[in-house]
Formats: sequence, C-alpha cells, structure tokens
Amino acid sequence: MNSKYFVLGGDIKKSLAEGYQLDLKVLFKDAFTLTQKNFFPLFTACLLIILSLFLLVTLSLENVDSFKDTGVVIAFFVLVLLVAPPIVTGLLMMGVNHSIGLKSKPFHLFSYVNMALKLSLAAMMINLLVNFLSIVLGQLFNDAGFILSILVMFYLRMSFMLVYPLMAEKKLSAFLALTISFKLVNKNIGQFTILLIFFIFLFVFGVITSGIGLLFVIPFYVNMMGLIYRQICGVTISVTEVSDDDNDTPSSHSGGFEA
Repeated sequence: MNSKYFVLGGDIKKSLAEGYQLDLKVLFKDAFTLTQKNFFPLFTACLLIILSLFLLVTLSLENVDSFKDTGVVIAFFVLVLLVAPPIVTGLLMMGVNHSIGLKSKPFHLFSYVNMALKLSLAAMMINLLVNFLSIVLGQLFNDAGFILSILVMFYLRMSFMLVYPLMAEKKLSAFLALTISFKLVNKNIGQFTILLIFFIFLFVFGVITSGIGLLFVIPFYVNMMGLIYRQICGVTISVTEVSDDDNDTPSSHSGGFEA
C-alpha cells in the first residue's frame, strides 16, 4: 500500500513570491455551482450553528443578571473562544473539500475539535490585535478613532481570512498562519476588498431576513472561500494505491476529508 501526494490548485510559495490574480466572475459562478451540488451538508451544518446561537442568545437574555458575575462572563467568553474556532474551521474546510471535488457531511463540522487549543490561540491573537489597535486609535483620534477602528477591524479580519484553513490543511502554527495569511491577502488587497464588501452586503441581507437568508449566504460564502484557498494556496491530497494479492490489480482512492 503506497501513498502519493498531489497538490490541486495553486502554489502557496508562488503566490507569496509572485502574487496571483483572481477571476471574480468565474469564482462567483463556480461557487454558485458548488453550492447547488453540496447544499444539503452545508445547509444542515449552518442550521445547527444558527439554532445553537439562537439558544445561546435566548439563555443569555433570560439570565442577564448572571452576567453581572465576572466569573460567569469569563467562562462565557472562554467557551466561545474554545468552541467557535474549530467549528468555523470545520465549516471552511467543507468548502475546501468541495473545491477539489470531494463530498462532505454535516458531521465534518466537528472534524477539527482536536485542534481547538491551537485554533483558539490564533483567534485570541487576532482579537487581541484588533482590540489593541481599536483602543489606541480611540485614544489618539477621539470620535474619528471609532470610525478608524471599525475600518481597521474589517481590514484585519479580511487579512486573516485564510488563517484557519492554513492551520487545518497546511498544519501551520498559529503565528505562521497569521503571517502567511496577512501576506497572501495583501498581495491582492483590491480584489479581497471587493469580496469583503460584497459579503458584508450578503450577510446584512441574511440578518434582516431574520437569519433565514444566512442559511443560503453562508454555504455560498464557504464554497467561495474554499475556491479562493485552492487557487491561492493549493490543496494537498493523498492517493493510496492498494495492491490486491489475488489478482495484483492496483486501485486508488482519494483520502476522504483529509484535504
């Protein structure tokens, strides 16, 4: 039994050294097609997430007094910090999975729970950086600092869009994933800004429809990010050749969700 590894899509080293160009028209078209083909698993995963968030918000509103306790507040944020990153990573990797022609299932949402601490470290680093810069801008520019801090927040969130897939698929450390994601996004900041504005409008639409629109917006976003990641970074897959002792006929299969 021999395993061979292939990279589908782009080359991360080439993207870092020479840059890259995204064909947005083709990306939108391909993301729409992927969403149609793989709608059910993503729809189910998103439904589970939205229902969980709704339950969490409901419980929070019913127990507002408990949030006056500092310990409860800390426990709440620790829970969010530990649970959210691996779930978001699982969702994004479903899109990466689809981008290379593999199928996914709703339970793949939990495939990266074993990386919770590493992913949470990356989330904490991003949040600390965003909050620190927001405080500094607020102190330096007063009222204008609020607007600047929002712009900086969107910029940094956009710059770190590839962090979770890089950690999950390339097995990078949190710091290295943040560094590479920042460099890759800023290689083509113009097109990423267009994508950010487009998805902000889509998510606003999803929210004003009482969250129902999010069940369609999020799957499209996930598949779009999967295609972008494949084109910029490339996706490594393993192909295992299995020899049949009876007839010596080789066969091969791709490594499931091990994208």
